[in-house]
Amino acid sequence: MATDTMQGTRRPAPRTAPVRRPDPRTGPASRVTAPRHTRPVTGPRARAARTPFILLLVGLLGGALVSLLVISTTLAQGSFHVTKLQEQNANLAREKQILTNEVAQAENPAVIAKKAEELGMRPNPHLGFVNPKTGKIVTGKPSRAEAAINIPGYTP
Repeated sequence: MATDTMQGTRRPAPRTAPVRRPDPRTGPASRVTAPRHTRPVTGPRARAARTPFILLLVGLLGGALVSLLVISTTLAQGSFHVTKLQEQNANLAREKQILTNEVAQAENPAVIAKKAEELGMRPNPHLGFVNPKTGKIVTGKPSRAEAAINIPGYTP
């Protein structure tokens, strides 16, 4: 009880409401609760929900790494193939140049005459020329006037 200092009289202490404790006989089952699917998830279920997400992330990262490896391997293989084709192209270009030089040497009139002589051919002593203006065959040595061919744009 509290005391009043001014008058010296005692006053009774204010009363508070008694604390209610749950009845152990009825327990939490007697309370009205929300349906299970609307209640918040607590405890170990929160960790269980993270596990599939983490596994999904690990799987996606693993798949991305495998994809990068496959792409890198394919590009490297293509690069080796391109290098091989470039080397083959360079070899073929060299071979073409060699063959072009051989053909140019074989077209030389002196080489042709020498090969013809080796095969047993000999020059014809009775050469005949066709005069394109008259259409006559000229034998022997043609005169300078007969030998001159008048072709527009040609000046010997």
